[in-house]
Amino acid sequence: MRTFSLVGMAAQAEGRRLKAKASATATRVGFYVGAGVMGLAAFAMLHVLLFHTALLYFGPIVSAVVVLVLDLVVAGILVLLASRKATPREEMEAQAVRNVALQGAAQSAVAGFTTQAAPLVAVAGIALAALWPKLWGNRRA
Repeated sequence: MRTFSLVGMAAQAEGRRLKAKASATATRVGFYVGAGVMGLAAFAMLHVLLFHTALLYFGPIVSAVVVLVLDLVVAGILVLLASRKATPREEMEAQAVRNVALQGAAQSAVAGFTTQAAPLVAVAGIALAALWPKLWGNRRA
């Protein structure tokens, strides 16, 4: 019974780990989408207000470069945030619980098998010892 309980605990821990991993992946995808939107804005120069503000101080070409550089900086920051490879603490805890539960289940299963199989092995050994002379006779090489 303990084996099934430990396997159930391992399954729950694995479920929590996968849920945490899916949540982290969804956050990362959100950052990539944001970075993509900002990258498109950099190439298309949709920030007309900033362009016109820079146009007051610089010429049209320098104003376009200023807007482009600012958009690329924002896109770069979003890409850096999205590409972090930090494993969430909750995922690591769930993985540790799963591993301990599976190890305990394996040990419990082996212990249960050996304690239940030991009498059968003993009876088989006694039967074999009793039948050996009848099966093979008293042949000596």
